[in-house]
Amino acid sequence: MSGARELPARGQVVFAAASVLILVAAMVLLDRTGARAPAPLARGGEPSGAWLCPHGGASDLSVHLYLANPGPETVTARITRLGSEQAGPPESHEVEAGRTLRIDQVPPDRGAAIYVEYFGGWIGAGWVSSTEAGVAAEPCTADAARTWYLPDGTTQLGEEAFVIVANPFAAGAVMDVVIYTADQAPIRDSAWTDLVVPARRSISLHLNSRIKGEPVVAVVLEVSVGRVAASALGMGDGTQVRSTLGWTESATGATFPLMQGSGQTELILLSAAQRSIRFGATVLSEEQPRPAGGLTEQEHGPASAGAYAIPVDSGPAAIQLFTLEGAPVAGALRALGPGEDFGATAGAVTASDTWLVLPATSGVSPTPGAVVVNDGDADVVATVELLPPIEVTAAAPVTMQVPAHSAAAVPPEFWASAPGAALLIRTEGGAVVALAASTSRGTGDAQAFALSMGVALPRER
Repeated sequence: MSGARELPARGQVVFAAASVLILVAAMVLLDRTGARAPAPLARGGEPSGAWLCPHGGASDLSVHLYLANPGPETVTARITRLGSEQAGPPESHEVEAGRTLRIDQVPPDRGAAIYVEYFGGWIGAGWVSSTEAGVAAEPCTADAARTWYLPDGTTQLGEEAFVIVANPFAAGAVMDVVIYTADQAPIRDSAWTDLVVPARRSISLHLNSRIKGEPVVAVVLEVSVGRVAASALGMGDGTQVRSTLGWTESATGATFPLMQGSGQTELILLSAAQRSIRFGATVLSEEQPRPAGGLTEQEHGPASAGAYAIPVDSGPAAIQLFTLEGAPVAGALRALGPGEDFGATAGAVTASDTWLVLPATSGVSPTPGAVVVNDGDADVVATVELLPPIEVTAAAPVTMQVPAHSAAAVPPEFWASAPGAALLIRTEGGAVVALAASTSRGTGDAQAFALSMGVALPRER
């Protein structure tokens, strides 16, 4: 009888030992792999996807979200507004085929953002922020990343610089903020180390609170847990405004289209490398390519950010950045418009044969404009189509020639016929880069100015 009773006891011991071994193995595996990061946002080529729009807000900013549908079917968009408080329920909107939808708001938080999910087709998204005398515009991003480079900040007298950081996911994100200037060593503030962006929130980082009087203040976000999206927001003298979407990777070159500026233009560079690098820049326009501002083999200091003046006339043009010896950088272009308002753009690293260019105007008497840049060796023919708001009848598409190694403007009267429309640009003969460069009438005689990169359509479309 005693032997019969020992068998269950030994079985229990074996079972308990096996359970302990399984638990230990699971704990070791978890320790090695860490918490599972949220999946990246879906890319645009799928029948559903998402955009992140870290536009910023507060009572001095009105924000217009533009959604454009170049496809043949109606697409459902779900809009979630993010800020410092818990996000409310999403709103649903229908974006009809071949149409552009505008959604207006005055978000209360400086760090406000919008999360756009779409279903049943592909749409593009972008925002326009406006003050009484200024306009900023940028495309939204499909990237939620662990690294962000944001070159376009300045904390000189009268300038306020912010970084807008959005986290649409159900888990918090943790990041370090590194500040770069022209002469100082990289700055890591303890208050911005292991900084938490709560789940489904969006925040602002006020750079003036950390460093003042700098013509260029660039930021790198290093995210250790989760993923975020980020942009730079600049406010000048309380009335001017500009936005630039960050880069998620550094690169050895980029294209920064431009038009309708006053000629006062700066190329902003950020290098996190611990050694000096060399770079150059070329101007593409309606004339022959030429060195930009004498920048052929310019030296840029280690772990620093700097601004380089490049005079460019008001016609269609582009600044092409290239680095020597394969040095990676991040960049932005800052340009003064015909008035007192600056425009800015993060440019494009790659070209495409199809672009969606969203509106970049606000207020009365808008003057929309767009520039198409061809850095290829062959001439390109571009077909430009309007995607108008629901109540507007679109003009017939137009075609334009874009010679090799040049920049050309979309006929101004074409977009002026429907300034609230997005442009769909398709090319034959090569890939291009496209951007909106527009002015708007502000309070009084103020001329607001904005630059906004187009959105490259997925190749499978």
